[in-house]
Amino acid sequence: MLSFAMGVIKDWRDLNAFEIIRHPWFISAFLAGGLAQCIKLAHGWYRTHTFDRKFFGAAGGMPSAHTALVTALSIAVGLTDGFDSPEAMIAVGFGTITVADALSVRRAAGDHARLLNRIVQHLNLTGEEKFEAEWLRERLGHNRREVLVGILFGIAVAITVCGVWDFWK
Repeated sequence: MLSFAMGVIKDWRDLNAFEIIRHPWFISAFLAGGLAQCIKLAHGWYRTHTFDRKFFGAAGGMPSAHTALVTALSIAVGLTDGFDSPEAMIAVGFGTITVADALSVRRAAGDHARLLNRIVQHLNLTGEEKFEAEWLRERLGHNRREVLVGILFGIAVAITVCGVWDFWK
């Protein structure tokens, strides 16, 4: 396997891992995802008046950081390589799976957690014995509005990054 990799890469000095972070695809995707998480952090601070890092890594909430990241990636690939390129089609496929997961699978898991928490609470209120269970996180997925805002945010970030990228080239 290593000999195959060495045959593909002509010179190991040409392999620069830092090149990826200078690419508009990477910058668009991770800037959109990171800024969306920062918005959640700021919103959490506004609501609670305390700075809590758990809001930065929290799943769910407005806007969907996963959706912003994959949308920004798809748009950046399309803007730089063309929307009919194989790379853009792969990015859109990946993004579609991510958005569908945020809207359905993770949201359903959150609904199940909410129901289980209510059952445990009911058992503890009515039963003689206390039912020992860890409280499950209920906010896992996104509603349609959070996903839509994530999509719009990702588009805006990708257009901005690619516009600045073209300007500086």
